[in-house]
Amino acid sequence: MNEKIKIKKGLIVNNEIKWTHPELVEIGYNYVLKQLKFPIAAKELKCIGSREQPDVIAFRSNCSLMIECKTSMADFRADFKKPERQGLLSSIGNYRLYLAPKGLIKLSLIPERWGLLEVNDKGKVEVVKFMRGNIYIGNHAPEVHQEDDDYFHLSDLEKERAFLYSMMIR
Repeated sequence: MNEKIKIKKGLIVNNEIKWTHPELVEIGYNYVLKQLKFPIAAKELKCIGSREQPDVIAFRSNCSLMIECKTSMADFRADFKKPERQGLLSSIGNYRLYLAPKGLIKLSLIPERWGLLEVNDKGKVEVVKFMRGNIYIGNHAPEVHQEDDDYFHLSDLEKERAFLYSMMIR
């Protein structure tokens, strides 16, 4: 379903490591599977029924997570032009995160209820703004859970179902 990308140590420019977009996507994908323990995940998936193409989307039985990987501030700013970010269209992901090289995105620029993960020079993910530990939403209705969880979004279930279907038929 998803091709494997061998993660190098990024590109070295002016003695700084610059991660490529495919490398960040692979790091984010591995992070949701191994660290956050989401059993179902996909990278850069397109599907009929949603105009979004998340870099990483992951599912559990009771929630979903989306990661947008950013390699530059221009790419980060462009993300806010999407109708889903402007509130004009519904979006996917109960949890929504940005993943970027360390120090690229200022914490003050991260939207409310979004998380920020950074990749250090060794390719390890560091949590800057997001819950730590297990993500478990229990058996509460999403509307109830949203009141108790600073990062939880009500997601578009029809779009998420389309992503799951797309994953299953590949």
